[in-house]
Formats: sequence, structure tokens, C-alpha cells
Amino acid sequence: MLIDSFLALSVIAFLAGIGNSNAFGRRLCRPEHPIDCIILDISAAVVPVLTARLAVGSGMSVVLAGLVSFVTFHLANWKPAKYKLQRYVPVLVTLGFLSPITLVLILILWQHLRRHRVSVSVSMLLMGIASIPLLWVLHRRDLYVLFALIWLMVILYNESPYLRWRNLPVAAAADLNSDSGNMKLRQRRILVRRLLSIGIVAALAAFLFFNRYVYRGFGLQPELFRVGNRELPFIALTFDDGPDPLYTPLILDILREKDVKATFFMIGRHAERHPEIVQRIVEEGHDIGNHTYSHRNLYGLDEKNTWNEIAKADEVITKIAGTKPYLFRPPRGLYTDASIEFAHELGYTTVLWSVSSRDWAEISANQLARYVINNTRGGDILLFHDSGSFIGTYGGYRYNTVNALPRIIDELEAKGFRFVTVSQLMMIAGLTESDDPLLPDILRVPPFSDGREQLEISPEP
Repeated sequence: MLIDSFLALSVIAFLAGIGNSNAFGRRLCRPEHPIDCIILDISAAVVPVLTARLAVGSGMSVVLAGLVSFVTFHLANWKPAKYKLQRYVPVLVTLGFLSPITLVLILILWQHLRRHRVSVSVSMLLMGIASIPLLWVLHRRDLYVLFALIWLMVILYNESPYLRWRNLPVAAAADLNSDSGNMKLRQRRILVRRLLSIGIVAALAAFLFFNRYVYRGFGLQPELFRVGNRELPFIALTFDDGPDPLYTPLILDILREKDVKATFFMIGRHAERHPEIVQRIVEEGHDIGNHTYSHRNLYGLDEKNTWNEIAKADEVITKIAGTKPYLFRPPRGLYTDASIEFAHELGYTTVLWSVSSRDWAEISANQLARYVINNTRGGDILLFHDSGSFIGTYGGYRYNTVNALPRIIDELEAKGFRFVTVSQLMMIAGLTESDDPLLPDILRVPPFSDGREQLEISPEP
């Protein structure tokens, strides 16, 4: 098992957490030295998170390791917990790797609240709430905010039956836990906990369902172009969500060094912010495409806003690039009949993909390269990202995409594949001569007439 895989990181986090929480872990803690348990807990949480940081490097890997460690700490048989924050140590350790400033600030908040005798449950809840705006303001990464939201949901699940502003006196707590007069109150609290847990499961299920299609698209519709001629060795690199001031230039440097042309599906708002990168993409001979103006989800969007998303991006990109794009890719591969019709009215062919690099999940460079190299066939359109985050359009970790790209190009070329743009792949596939009204003739200039050596079409290796 490779250590840079998410499965290996999950196993490491699980074993470290279970080892700490069982009898073995308890034997390492001396009863007279409570600091032993704190050191042991922190160490058990640091090991998987640090491994994720060193082996993969992305925020996604750190969050995954932290969440698995968090789960194992909740499986621990600590009755009662050795100290107030024991079950939340993995979250605090993960925050330390993601955002040390956020960790320091919420620990200061914790100390302040406890000094003013605010109850433990309320203090934990306020810590979870405070972490969300802090992470957003400091980092603008939706993945970090999602991590904080999961922590907040677990806090609500754990602490909702005990939420009181002040700590109860011992006698009052004893009365509350007695069998007289409080059964209905306890039942309502149990109901709240169950509803929260069901809500968490439902939200995660919906999230997983959504992301199943985020980078796959729906079906194999004839009005969409998502794969070229399977019998020929031509494939196309595509990059979504840019241009990005950090990652796009690095990718362009690699493509220039390897003498490979690609297709960049741009967000109009990003193109406005970085016009010089758009112009460089065009000047270096790459294809450009429309990826809407602000990356809104077109599935379920009303027709007026759908038109505005496509038309405004068309106007912006055309003005900056000095040439009109004729390729359209809907955000996340989600589209409606209206979005395809509107794109057609503006002269676009809607393009999806046949192989996703899965770089949106911030997997390691080695995993990314292995997957693409092993799963590419003739005619494939390969999906990468030069910007974007787990949900949003900025702030993602794309260094692994940059690091994997040279190996992907070299090894696929060694297998006999030839890289072309999407427009060239469409011409090779013969789609420009189709009678389908949703496939306009986008090739105003033949793609192989730029003075470069003509591509020799031969069977797939």
C-alpha cells in the first residue's frame, strides 16, 4: 500500500487513534501525571496529520487524516474524559496544521470563556462557531470552512443535551439527572441529538452524491462532445477554472517546454482579473473555452441567469483574448437543456471529458499521474484544474497537478499518444461535419494550418 494514498492515511490515523484509546494507551498514562494523557493524545493526532502533510502535501489530505483521527477519538472508551477537550484534540491538531492563527485565537477564546465560568458545552460550541469566520477571513478556502462545519455539527451532537450558559451546581445537576420530573426534557434532548445525527448523515450523503457527478458529468449524451476517435492515438489536455496567477503560468511553462498544446476553459471573472495570462495562453497557441462568468451551478439555475453566465463570459473572454472561444464547458459537468441551447445560440459546442485526473480531490502527484497514465485511451479528453477549490473557484492546492504534469506528458507520449487541442480532436473525430444542430462548425480556421508539421493520423498504439 502506498503511503501517499488517502486509504493509507486513513489506516494510519485509525490505528494511531485506536492504539491511543484502548488499554495500551491508558497504560502509558500515569495516574498522578495528567499531562501524560495530553502528550499521548496530541502525539496520536499529530502522526497521521504530519504524515499527510509530508506524503501528499494538500489541505485535503490533512483534513482527511484529521477527520479519521477525530472519529477514532470518539470511539474511545473514556468515561469520563481525562480533560475537557480530550475528544477534540484531533480537530485542534489539524487546525494547527491548516491555520495556526485560528488555533491560537480559539484557544484564547476557550480560556476566556472558562475564566468567566461559561459552561464547557457552550464554550466548545462558541469555539466551533468562531473557527468558521476565522478560517474564511484568513484563508478563503472552502475546504477549511467545510472542516469547521463538520466539527461544529459534532459539537452540536455531543453537547446539545447539556447546553447551559453557566455550570450547574452539583445539587442542581443531581436533580436534573434524577428520575423525577425531567424524563420529558431528557427525551426531547435525545430526539434533538438523533435529528442532528440524521441531518449530518443526510447532508454527507447529498454531498457525496453531488460529488459523484461533479467531475464525471451525466451520461453520454449525443449533443455533447466528451471523447474523440477511440481508434486513433490523439488525446487532449484540458484545464478548468483559471486563469490563476500562481498555477496557470507554471502549467504554461511546462507545456511550452514539452511543446504541447492544451485547452483552457476559463471563468470570465478570473479572466477579468488576470488578462495578461489570458493573452499569454492565446499567444502560445492554446485553445480557449468558456466556463461561465462566475462558475455558478447551471443545474437548477433559471434561464435568465443561465444566459447571463454564458453570454457575459463570452463577452469578457472575447474582448481580452482578441478572439472568440467556440468551446463551452458547464461548471462541474452539470447542465440543463437550456444551457446547451444557449451555448449553441452563441456558437459554442459543449465539451465535457472522458478521464478526470481527480486533482480536485487534492490527491498526491504520484497518485494523480498513475491514475491518468493507466486510464488514458485514444480519443480521451483529460480533465485537470489550474485553479478552483473543493467547492469554490479560488484557493485550491494545485501544486500536485503542476508536479504530475511533466511525468504524465512524457509517459503518455512514450506510449505513442499525441497531444492535440479539443478543437483539433473534434476535427479528427469528424464531428464538425455532423448534421446535429447542436454541434456548430466551430473551426473557422483549420487546426493544422498554422505552419507546424501536419499530424500523421495512425492507429492507436
